[in-house]
Amino acid sequence: MSKTEFDFDSLNEFHDSVNELLSSPGMKLEISDRGQEKLAHDVSEASLKMADSCAAAKDLLLLAKDHLQSLQSAFRRIAGAADHTGSSIAHHRLPRKQLKKAIMKRLDSLKGMKNSFSAGAEKEEEEESLAVVVKLLKEVRATTMSIVRSLLSLIAIPHPGSKAESGRRDPIFRIKLTRVDSLSFWEKCDVADIRTMMKRLEEVEMVVDDMGAELEDMFRKLIRTRASLLNIITA
Repeated sequence: MSKTEFDFDSLNEFHDSVNELLSSPGMKLEISDRGQEKLAHDVSEASLKMADSCAAAKDLLLLAKDHLQSLQSAFRRIAGAADHTGSSIAHHRLPRKQLKKAIMKRLDSLKGMKNSFSAGAEKEEEEESLAVVVKLLKEVRATTMSIVRSLLSLIAIPHPGSKAESGRRDPIFRIKLTRVDSLSFWEKCDVADIRTMMKRLEEVEMVVDDMGAELEDMFRKLIRTRASLLNIITA
């Protein structure tokens, strides 16, 4: 996956400009003159739902990080054992399935959020000021969905025979892992392969941390977006 798939810099700039617009003195007057209070309320509720989804996605990242750290511990034990049989990895299979199930559930929820923005989308050409907020929410939703989808590949374990770049950290979100549902490939491989896998798990953990930081930033800005809209409606 490429870095441009997660263009956080552009998204952050857009979000900052939207929150600046909502904080401008003339925004409340414009919404009042156009009779947009109901639409502003709907967009405010949508921003809250999107913030909740960002928080839920971050919780998934924390679960993934715990799982990755647990796997790293298992691989370290195997690498240090004279006769590794895979028994240290076997008990990780159930947590992996549970984590994947949780990721898919959150992804389905994000897909279902499409209707949350329909009210604003219908009036997008006519209601320019709030349309930009609707556009922002759509972009945040799309980015969050991409992050959740990426989790499925980031927590996957590659076949021990696959080639991996070593000696440097790949650019953010450039780590590619071949999806394998079973860990059985690693039960009887040599220590060198296991150590390579441990290095890749460390790299993936750093990517997960980067994703978590971006989701936290989106969450805080969405809360500010909602607060600005509520101030406009209630002031």
